[in-house]
Amino acid sequence: MEPLEAIPPAVWRGVAGVATDLDDTLTVHGRLTAASLVALDTLSAMNLPCVIATGRPVGWAEVLAGLLPVRAVVAENGGAWAAREGSAARVAFMEDEATRTHGIQQSRAMARRVSERFPMLQPVVEHVLRATDVTLDVGERVAVPRALVEDALAMVRDGGLHGVASTVHLHISHRAPDKTAGLRAALADVGLAPDALDGAWLYLGDSPNDAGPFAAMALSVGVRGVDRLPMPALPRYVCRAGAGEALPELVDALRRHREAP
Repeated sequence: MEPLEAIPPAVWRGVAGVATDLDDTLTVHGRLTAASLVALDTLSAMNLPCVIATGRPVGWAEVLAGLLPVRAVVAENGGAWAAREGSAARVAFMEDEATRTHGIQQSRAMARRVSERFPMLQPVVEHVLRATDVTLDVGERVAVPRALVEDALAMVRDGGLHGVASTVHLHISHRAPDKTAGLRAALADVGLAPDALDGAWLYLGDSPNDAGPFAAMALSVGVRGVDRLPMPALPRYVCRAGAGEALPELVDALRRHREAP
């Protein structure tokens, strides 16, 4: 990983948009920082579109897309998104209702088996807002050892389903988590060019469920300490700042390079 300063000035000036994770990227232990909010407002003032991509439920995405100065919020690791329309938001899904219903039933059954085998892993209360996956708490209200999380993920995969863990949740779904596909779908939905994502958008994240964008996008960026967890793929660049302060660092660099003669 290289520092942000390694990105050439011409590349900074060609950035078409910013996509960012939520938990422990814009937030610190679940709290959205004032610095992150200012950075989102700065992007909006610069007429640079921003999309959030999170493992949080689609119910959260609908609220966040209506409240924050972003074009869309991708939820459930790519399974759904909320597109901002005026002062409200519209929800869309990657799959039809019948497929989602069957998949969520499989995922809930697996989550019950995981909880029975690993009692520390219990369902997250917010699961009632979910439509495409089921989550177990690993770091939001409890601190589950990472080795236990990895054992649970292996159990999910051995059972024929997909699992991925962020710093706060373990996600179980019938479909592979794919924030990159969700981002492309959301960009197309709001009238932005999905083909520009891989080469001209910045992506900021912090955990294993960001590995897809890290691998796919040329301008992938991690918060400080992004390599503290087992990562399927690391970002190409890394911020000096950590959770809650990394987006302001990235946006400041963007602003400086865009204002430079």
